[in-house]
Amino acid sequence: MDTKRVNHALAAFRAIGAARRRYGQARLELGIFLEHVRSTEAWRLRNESFASFLEEERINDKAAYQYMRVARRFALELAVDDGTLAELAMVNMTTLDLAARVATPDNLEEILAIMTTLSERDARTELEAIEAQMDRQPTGKRREQRVEKVLRLYRELPDDQRIDVRNVLRVQPEVKTNARHD
Repeated sequence: MDTKRVNHALAAFRAIGAARRRYGQARLELGIFLEHVRSTEAWRLRNESFASFLEEERINDKAAYQYMRVARRFALELAVDDGTLAELAMVNMTTLDLAARVATPDNLEEILAIMTTLSERDARTELEAIEAQMDRQPTGKRREQRVEKVLRLYRELPDDQRIDVRNVLRVQPEVKTNARHD
């Protein structure tokens, strides 16, 4: 390869890295702002529901809830520093979302190390193992596989759909009558 082509390729590689960094940081920033709008119910100033707000803004609801979960956990609840957030901006969103589900103050350093040092596939494998360990019942028995799947699907739902699921699953009390059946 000639020097000119190599220089162009190196410049393209740097530009791709810079674009990925900006994109990742924008996702985290969008998650923080969306979480604020949702949690303060600021969306009520313009819409009947948060889902309507997202639709009007043309923001994919599944992506928005992922961004908010990640921002809520790492920026708001665990309050990681700006340098760490910049590192997290380079991590795939699916991996970040999985990490947000398992990160706690006690395991934060381990979770950050997993996400920033391992390949995406290896990081997800490690995070899934941590999640499986956390999902174990106190008796040490693992939940049945179909139950695990239902719980995983539930965790992936946006907050308003989780509320709908809880309302559907709520068991209605039996109505007892005082009438005698002789």
